Amino acid sequence: MPRNRYSAEFKKEAARLMIVEGLSGSEVSEKLGVNSNMLYRWKSQHLEELEGDKRAADNASPKEMAAEIARLRKQLGKSERINEILKKTVGYFAKEE
Repeated sequence: MPRNRYSAEFKKEAARLMIVEGLSGSEVSEKLGVNSNMLYRWKSQHLEELEGDKRAADNASPKEMAAEIARLRKQLGKSERINEILKKTVGYFAKEE
C-alpha cells in the first residue's frame, strides 16, 4: 500500500485545526482522512517550528499559548454547565411561587 505524501501547508492547516479551532485529533482525523497519530505528530512539529520562529521575547511561546487556550476552553465549558444549572434552578423556583 503506497504511503500518502502531504504538503507542509496541509500539515500546518491540520495542526491549526487542533490548536486554534480546538478540534480533537479524532475529529480532524475523520474530517481529513488522516491517522490521528500523524496529526498529533504534526501538531507537535508545528508548535516546535513556531517556538523556533518566536520573534519577541516578551510574548508567550506557542506551546504556552496552546496550553492556555486549552485551559480556557475547559474553564469556559465548566462555566457554561454551571450557568445551565443555575438557569434551571431559577426556573424551578419561579414556578413554585
